[in-house]
Amino acid sequence: MTLAKVVQERVFFPYTPYIESAKHFCEELTRKDYVSWHDLLAATTLLSLSVEAIANTIGELVVPDFKDFESSSPRAKIRIICETIGLEFDRNKSPFIETLHLLKIRNQLAHPKYQRLHYESKKMPLEQAQKHYNDLGEILHDIEKALSPEFAKTSLAAVTRLAGKLGAALDPKILQTSSKRLVIDGEDFFAKQV
Repeated sequence: MTLAKVVQERVFFPYTPYIESAKHFCEELTRKDYVSWHDLLAATTLLSLSVEAIANTIGELVVPDFKDFESSSPRAKIRIICETIGLEFDRNKSPFIETLHLLKIRNQLAHPKYQRLHYESKKMPLEQAQKHYNDLGEILHDIEKALSPEFAKTSLAAVTRLAGKLGAALDPKILQTSSKRLVIDGEDFFAKQV
């Protein structure tokens, strides 16, 4: 009797679904006639998660003993990766400047502070005060002020560039997405790469 087994492999880059999902929410911001807080929050949160996933994934693949840096901040991990692969980490240039700003917003989202919001206008004539009263929008928290469609789209572009720059250091063999093969009596009989 001939024995065989099926072997299937797939390389999973955890940041890819985060970036793709954030892209979906950014597209929703463009498609809709209004700005959705839900889309902004989802895009921003997913993009901030993707930065950590990029650092952890690529760091594991290119930095020797990367587990030593597991508790480091995403910013520190990115710097270590850049140093290892010979890429200049310039916090004042793209995509690093936008990524660091995104991480700052991520920290505000992850550790929000209670705030009693207050607004008081200067004294003005009654008619002007009534108009101002009617025109006055809601008082926004710093997190609400920080999120905008432009911020989400800029962050998406920066995170995508960051993944590309850091990912360029990976061995092309690692980028093979998946394979399936039939092994008969210890030898590959049929191999299919996707």
